[in-house]
Amino acid sequence: MKTTVSCLLVLSCAVTPITAQDVGADGPYFVGWRDIDFRDANYNRGRIYGRIYYPAISEGQNATADPTHGPYPLTGFMHGWIEPASDYDKICTHLASWGFVVMSNDTETGALFVKMQRQAKDTRALMQWVEDESQLSSSWLAGMTNNLPWSAFGHSMGGAALSYLVQDEPRVDSLVMFEPYKGTLLGNTKNGFASFDNYPDSVLVIAGSQDLTNNWSSVVRPWYNQATSANRKTWALIDGGDHFGCTDPDVHALWGGGSLAYGSQHLAHRRLLTSFLQAEIKGEENYFQEIETSAHISFEASATDTPFWTMLDPNNSSVALLGSFAAPTSRLRVAGSFTTGSLSTIYGELGLDLSSLSILHDATLGASGWQSLNIPLDAAWTGRTIWFQALASRGNIGTFSRLTSIVVP
Repeated sequence: MKTTVSCLLVLSCAVTPITAQDVGADGPYFVGWRDIDFRDANYNRGRIYGRIYYPAISEGQNATADPTHGPYPLTGFMHGWIEPASDYDKICTHLASWGFVVMSNDTETGALFVKMQRQAKDTRALMQWVEDESQLSSSWLAGMTNNLPWSAFGHSMGGAALSYLVQDEPRVDSLVMFEPYKGTLLGNTKNGFASFDNYPDSVLVIAGSQDLTNNWSSVVRPWYNQATSANRKTWALIDGGDHFGCTDPDVHALWGGGSLAYGSQHLAHRRLLTSFLQAEIKGEENYFQEIETSAHISFEASATDTPFWTMLDPNNSSVALLGSFAAPTSRLRVAGSFTTGSLSTIYGELGLDLSSLSILHDATLGASGWQSLNIPLDAAWTGRTIWFQALASRGNIGTFSRLTSIVVP
């Protein structure tokens, strides 16, 4: 392997799908939904309203929840200004079809005197209510969640409110911000933005290049720049996207104005949201490559906790597709071996066998922070398992990725 793989190494941007089912399409679960209201017993938030989307035994309102493949991760959603939860049915249903319970906030929907700080606190109460109900055998939500890592996403006002949610609730460790607002209205983002440089977990920030409400450069991009402590962060700019690409089609028909067709805008949001949370919350890091295979999107990323994806090219089983991202100008090394090993280093545990290890890539990352590799596989390796690991570092600071493997067909 040492000589063959290193000689055959080819670098390119992979453009092939990595899963049998596109994350932009509906997932494997039927989805039910239900409107709820309750008096908060945990945080003194009074009467709370929301809409829940969940894997179910059939589709539609009040369908029976299906805990068979649960418990499922809980995700909170926060709407944009004056938009009720029902304006985002399509994207929330989509995420639920991939095995998430989605709790959509339906408070702070008035035109005047709304505050994203209250929206964040209500969302925390809503998510806690779902967790509490899931522990009750008598509840229609029994067994659906079980205190798995929380995530949250939001649009515009709701996107900015995520900065206040993570102040209140440390269980939320992955965020997706759809065209987030930044400014003095709606309660003012000043404190939330200022504290966002302390957020330690993962975040994806999405912008539209033709957003006339929240300009991608002056309003949205600063959120990505501010996330200086995030262990992983990704920026995605949708070319021709407007402010309402994540909303339902009737809403977009009224307010959308980007040159990119609504269907393509919504597809981009679905693919980005689902792939990011599949990777971060479920630990299925191969889904990170879905970000770069999404059409109409320019992206960049940075990480201190090195991600890594490895899979066979579905269009050519004699090629392995590998990739990772880290801070631009980091040194990225990718290696493989036929057997595993164990060696403690300053970067963590090296899981490859040094006696058969081959360096497949060793170079400085460019401005996007992203690297994809196509690795040809020798026919002589048929039936053998190849193990891979990546290391992104700057001097003595860096981390090894997870250990991955493929079986050569």
